[in-house]
Amino acid sequence: MQVRKQLDISKVSNPYEKDILSFLNANGKCIYGEIIKELKISATKGQEAIYSLIHKGHIKQANKTSYIELNVELR
Repeated sequence: MQVRKQLDISKVSNPYEKDILSFLNANGKCIYGEIIKELKISATKGQEAIYSLIHKGHIKQANKTSYIELNVELR
């Protein structure tokens, strides 16, 4: 079993990234568009935040699907 890094969500400064991380923590893996729709954020802001979180390693694609899931443990 792989141990996931811990991330203190209070240290995340971008409000869109914080919302996405919290949403995934509460709901588990979700489809990319569902995250943006449920959080009621613009597609552009949502895409930027998701890309940024993937780049940072905080989230990832689930098994090469359209689903996004946490790649860290929030605290």
